[in-house]
Amino acid sequence: AADPTFGTVSLNVFKASSKIVAVPFELLQDATIDIEAFVMQRLAERLGRITNTGFTVGTGTTQPDGVVPQATSGKVGTTGQTLTIIYDDVVDLIHSVDPAYRSGACKFMAPDAMVKVLRKLKDSSNRPLWAPNDLFGITQGVNNGGNGGYSDQATAVPFDTLMGYPLYVNNDMASPGANAKTLLFGDFSKYVIRDAMDVAMFRFTDSAYTKLGQVAFLAWLRTGGNLTDTAAVKYYAHSAT
Repeated sequence: AADPTFGTVSLNVFKASSKIVAVPFELLQDATIDIEAFVMQRLAERLGRITNTGFTVGTGTTQPDGVVPQATSGKVGTTGQTLTIIYDDVVDLIHSVDPAYRSGACKFMAPDAMVKVLRKLKDSSNRPLWAPNDLFGITQGVNNGGNGGYSDQATAVPFDTLMGYPLYVNNDMASPGANAKTLLFGDFSKYVIRDAMDVAMFRFTDSAYTKLGQVAFLAWLRTGGNLTDTAAVKYYAHSAT
């Protein structure tokens, strides 16, 4: 007999605001496009950007617990790799993740500045490790609320691969620098997102805006996230010197 060991991971939620956008009557009345729909789309994009920042590098106090601070160390760059990474370090990062997680669900994540570095990497036979857009498959995580974080949704859009694994750009991660965590590898389905309130759009026509000849728009969202298995995602950190 061997009993499993259980633990708990908090999924606290936080409010995110798009901030108010005030639109003059003239623009709403004279524009040839649907200005209200345009503004609301942009507010949704704002919420997407702020929540992505939280899900990536959030502190867990006023933001969700980000995947970068919750991930565990997979590889620290060798001395001199403050802005770069070598082939051996990528191999070490991959093998720092247990093979049980590497059965097909693993992916890389890096900011664009690090992707530029990775695209220049070559193996010992001078062959590029980067394979641009050579596979078709998963390009978007779908929020499953409290029941399972990101699930894969197949779309006919190509993605780049690094050493056979998909690589996705996330510019909320740090750029290459001393001690910076610029590359993640692992099973990101272990990062669970909890939406306590769907995006709520508000339209203000009260006296504060009417006397200025404006209509205001605002969007709110309550969401949180956390990495439920810290062994599932590992990071590469550049050397200090």
